[in-house]
Amino acid sequence: MKLSKQGMNMKTLLHAALLAAAVTGTGAHAAAITVTPEDMGPGLNHWNVTNVRVNSSAAITNTNARDGNGSVEMSLADGNGKADFAFTWGYVAGRTLGNLSALSYDWYRAAGGTAAAHLQPALRLVYDADGNIDTQDDTGYLIWEQIYNGGGLVDGAWTSSDIIGGNFWMRQFAPGNTVENYGTMLAEWMNGPRPGAPADVLGANSAILGIEFGIGSGWNGSFTGFVDNVHYAFGADGQRFNFETAAAGEVPEPASLALLGLGIAAAVTARKRKRA
Repeated sequence: MKLSKQGMNMKTLLHAALLAAAVTGTGAHAAAITVTPEDMGPGLNHWNVTNVRVNSSAAITNTNARDGNGSVEMSLADGNGKADFAFTWGYVAGRTLGNLSALSYDWYRAAGGTAAAHLQPALRLVYDADGNIDTQDDTGYLIWEQIYNGGGLVDGAWTSSDIIGGNFWMRQFAPGNTVENYGTMLAEWMNGPRPGAPADVLGANSAILGIEFGIGSGWNGSFTGFVDNVHYAFGADGQRFNFETAAAGEVPEPASLALLGLGIAAAVTARKRKRA
């Protein structure tokens, strides 16, 4: 479930479902959870594609597999484009800004696009500033981008970014003001000072409601990128996601494919002999 800035209130939309939501953490060092196209869908605790605009796309493909047989491929054709992948869990005890202990992902910027050289798939945390489902108008994003963390993008190569100690900028959903402050670490957002006016005041008990990655919204030019191995943890409560076009065991290994080919060839030969 994904919320935009305009005329939307995350708490109102999620209220009924979140009061009963329960999530079992998989541990900060758990094996990766495989996410295939069949695993995606609306609602809590499912990855879903959202905010896809004209001439844009986002999907799990095998175009540029990171691990296994897939990754999330994201593309746009011009400045009108945008596409996001979102995973929302809502209000879960212990999933707060103060407890966030791990945050990382792998991303790739394909060569040949015409978008500005500093652009790459950004990662966002969805927050509720006071952590209270019954209050209003204090939700938004904390957004990580490589350009505000030293730059150094390389086209045509996978980059693994451990971003828990990086700089994030804020985009609040209400009252409608964007509070950017690009050089602000999570600890600074949590413990002050409070940059911007009026910025949502975050603290250790600010709820983290979900995680997203995406491209676009004002990017001029064309762009293709990829994302895989998204990982977050709140102490022992964590998840690592590996995006694949098919679950393990559904795609034959090369040796199996070779054996399958030999078997088909043998069957054809046997049939020809029988007819003869």
